Amino acid sequence: MKLKLLKTYLLPHKWRLLILTVLLFGSIGLQLIAPQVVRRFLDLAQSGQTGTVLALTAVSFFLTVTLQKIIMLLAAYASEDLGWTATNHLRTDLAAHVIKLDMGFHKSHTPGELIERVDGDVSNLTEYFSSIIIQLLGNTLLAGGIILLLLREDWRVGLIGLGYGLLVFLLLRVAEKYVMRFWGDVRQGFAELYGFMEERMGGLEDIRANGGESYIMARLHPLLRATYRARIRAEVSGSVTFVLGYSLYVLSLLATLALGALRFQQGAITIGSLFLLTYYVGQLERPFSEIRRHLVDLQRAYASINRITELFQSQPHVQEQATAPAPRTAPTVSFANVSFAYKDGLSVNGKQLSVTSNQYSVTNLQSPISNLQSPNVLQNITFQLEAGRVLGLLGRTGSGKTTMTRLLFRLYDVDAGAICLDGQDVRRMGLSDLRRHVGMVTQDVQLFSATVRDNLTLFQNYNPTAEPIADDKIIAALDSLGLGDWFRALPNGLDTMLQGSQGLSAGEAQLFAFARVFLRDPKLVVLDEASARLDPATEHLLERAIDRLLQNRTGIIIAHRLGTVQRADDVLILENGGVVENGRRVVLANDPNSRFYQLLQTGLEEVLV
Repeated sequence: MKLKLLKTYLLPHKWRLLILTVLLFGSIGLQLIAPQVVRRFLDLAQSGQTGTVLALTAVSFFLTVTLQKIIMLLAAYASEDLGWTATNHLRTDLAAHVIKLDMGFHKSHTPGELIERVDGDVSNLTEYFSSIIIQLLGNTLLAGGIILLLLREDWRVGLIGLGYGLLVFLLLRVAEKYVMRFWGDVRQGFAELYGFMEERMGGLEDIRANGGESYIMARLHPLLRATYRARIRAEVSGSVTFVLGYSLYVLSLLATLALGALRFQQGAITIGSLFLLTYYVGQLERPFSEIRRHLVDLQRAYASINRITELFQSQPHVQEQATAPAPRTAPTVSFANVSFAYKDGLSVNGKQLSVTSNQYSVTNLQSPISNLQSPNVLQNITFQLEAGRVLGLLGRTGSGKTTMTRLLFRLYDVDAGAICLDGQDVRRMGLSDLRRHVGMVTQDVQLFSATVRDNLTLFQNYNPTAEPIADDKIIAALDSLGLGDWFRALPNGLDTMLQGSQGLSAGEAQLFAFARVFLRDPKLVVLDEASARLDPATEHLLERAIDRLLQNRTGIIIAHRLGTVQRADDVLILENGGVVENGRRVVLANDPNSRFYQLLQTGLEEVLV
């Protein structure tokens, strides 16, 4: 996978890579030349040369060092440019892959954890893509060049440099497996910490209202401590490697100074040669230190690569087939013996619990004991909703109503049976095509930090394959929903920036969600308790909008209120994950023996809670 990542994300930038390589190798060559110029200056001065020759030698040294620093500056720029360009492409691919994963995956991985995986782990690869490999090779060549020059000048000093290099290499090989494991623990610790903090910060209002601060802090402490210990182990392992390596450098430098002083006293070498030998051995510490640092960074990168690879290997269970088109007119909806169980839930005493909105809830609250005896949320659901008709879907909380709509959207695939639109199995339809022609409004409305236009079109106008939505059409939709006065009070019209739901009441946010559906013009509309949180005045506006939205469309309304279900043509009642009753609303409402009749007599609001 390491080589695959390099091939995938570096080869498209081969010219940048080539320029970076040339700059780094040019810098290495000048670093080897500079001390040779100094030796010449010292030998010329010792031999009594004139000031002109010495001045020219000094100028040549200045130009050599200046050119080397300029090349290093250009190499640093080229390195950062290459690294961030490559890793940004990797971030894009990884984020796109995560978005395609199933809802079960996202329920078991918090947004904070995924942000750390997509951004934090990829950020660790910036230097890996840009310069680690090249600089490892470059510093290895620099160290090799220095050792060869030392051997040419004096084989004894050359052996000292060679022995120093071999001992450092053995030290790094021994430390490699420990450092990689420790840094992998650090990355995992940060992912768990960020995931915990993101989830708790998102529920801060409920935590503070219910006095849960102490519990949260008690949970936070072990995560901080685990991350702290992992980071300490990683840093200490790197520090031990550094201290041992530097100790070897000091010993080799002492040996060189002793040998050089002896050779100089014997008249075997000049003062310039003594400087050159000492300087080259001193220079050996820098490439070996860089190699040691890059190897530590490489271990961090490999730990991140392993986590990125694991994420890429996670595949969605809902697969794209796209062999049948989604319906372009109001479709007939049919469920045929549909059964389904969440695979992303918790197991309690071998029984399945589903995860909803970051809370663990039994899938049927009316009869939890019987529900725990069966992991299926839906069991053998069979019904047909004719084109253009509206179905009122009733049932207690946890009876499976929302699960049915999730299956209809293919957020999950059924375990058994089939869901069809106009006789075509939804599993044969392209996901984007299906979801474009099925609209849903829920109680929870997600608003983004973007313009009003982008929030209403859900960024469709940036899609080159989709037809942009005209501003006139957007404004007309707002007027028809009673949001015209709100819109005209905006300082910049459709270009006004929204900061989440700030500035919008719950009712306005709900109408905002309806405007989105109007603009998409789907042929199948699902309303999941869309008016449950509205005041009577706003609900009146919404009721008119619902009537208009359901014209010439097939509709499914999940409702607790009597007024909402009165517009339904058909009624389906769920209980314990199965169909209790299904039929024409008018017929059932006038049948004293029907379950729907009994609900009407008792009151939907009192029963369906």
